[in-house]
Amino acid sequence: MEEKSMEEKKNTALQSVGSKNNLLLPFIAALIGSLMLILTLFLPFASAKDEYKEYLQEYSDKMYAEEINMTNGEAVHISLFEYGRMYAAAADLGMAESIAIACLVIISAFALFAILTTLFSVLKKPIAAIIFDLLAFGVFLLIKWDFRDRGVLPSNRYDWGIAEFICYIGIAVVIVGSILLLIAKIKNKKQNKALPIE
Repeated sequence: MEEKSMEEKKNTALQSVGSKNNLLLPFIAALIGSLMLILTLFLPFASAKDEYKEYLQEYSDKMYAEEINMTNGEAVHISLFEYGRMYAAAADLGMAESIAIACLVIISAFALFAILTTLFSVLKKPIAAIIFDLLAFGVFLLIKWDFRDRGVLPSNRYDWGIAEFICYIGIAVVIVGSILLLIAKIKNKKQNKALPIE
């Protein structure tokens, strides 16, 4: 009888380890995808085109945006975070204040949803991670529409940067990882219910 209970304990321990391993890969996928969303804020959202890029590189020490201390060299690629700083500076100076504040709010909303997606990925809460991932996606599309509508991007000087593609990949990876994590958690619950009570 003791041998049987020892065997059952071993099986229970092995199933518990197996359950944790089932969660590991989906968890890592969801986490990587959510970190890609945060990276979207700091990677180039806009990249200078050929002739303008050459001009910026040639006069790299000249100021591009004095309000945020950005040189031409730094303006070859501009991130969403840097656009946020520019809009904050414009709002402070009272330049196109309503537009600047609206842009700052939607960029901040994207940042918040990206952070919450990461938080819920870390906490292994797949449904919440999917919800905030989709909200981040919606806000990102709104940012793109706004930039396109106002002629900021694409323009004769700038085109979309790599951040656009990283964001789309990150959003897809979070959804896939979170769905797999949810499925793994449901399977684990069913297995745990089926385990004999000691």
